[in-house]
Amino acid sequence: MNSENSSASLSLGPARAVRLASIIWILAIQFFIAQVVVQLAWTTPFSLKQNFISDLGNTTCAPYPPDSTSYVCSPWHACMNASFILLGLIILSGLALGRSAFPRGWFRAGGLTLLALAGAGIIAVGLFPENENIGLHRLGAGGHFVLGNLAMAILGIALTRANEYGAGLKQTRERPLLAIYSIVSGVVGLVATELFITDHYLGLGIGGMERVAAYPLPLWLIVAGLSFARNAPPAHSEN
Repeated sequence: MNSENSSASLSLGPARAVRLASIIWILAIQFFIAQVVVQLAWTTPFSLKQNFISDLGNTTCAPYPPDSTSYVCSPWHACMNASFILLGLIILSGLALGRSAFPRGWFRAGGLTLLALAGAGIIAVGLFPENENIGLHRLGAGGHFVLGNLAMAILGIALTRANEYGAGLKQTRERPLLAIYSIVSGVVGLVATELFITDHYLGLGIGGMERVAAYPLPLWLIVAGLSFARNAPPAHSEN
């Protein structure tokens, strides 16, 4: 075996890398499971309309925000904060392995860069709970809401490019559907973010609108992961 072949055998080919990335991104479902589990531990009422997602990671039992009448007490806050950190790591590891699923070019480069920053932001949300360092917590959440949603839209545009597809995926009818889903998810998330920060909740409450802004990204990871798993070429095609 020559040195070139030896080197190749030590690395994943594009198809294998995308398959592994797809599995990792599908694991983003843990973010939703963690919320349900942590909510069950609350002894006070938890409202999807009035409570922030981050209330689940709040490390004290006290009114929050401090000047409000909302009492926050999350006994399993460590589980929620670990889920935030894990979601960020899922994003970063998945994009590192699955970048070849997207056509090369400025849209891929820009979208993946923004997605990486969003992943780092979500890790910051878990490392700095809302009641311990609200500045860094908000900065991380902003990365999720703004950069993460923008990344989806840009990567959706990348997927619309005709006559070219990433080396790690087959060209199928699912491609335009995933592109449209990506763009729509990003736009919905960005609009919801604008409504959230301007206090326009459209009857959903502050917590409900926050979720409309936050959920498109982890849902997109799951959908993209499933699509990539279905459309990556078989491993033997790289041999």
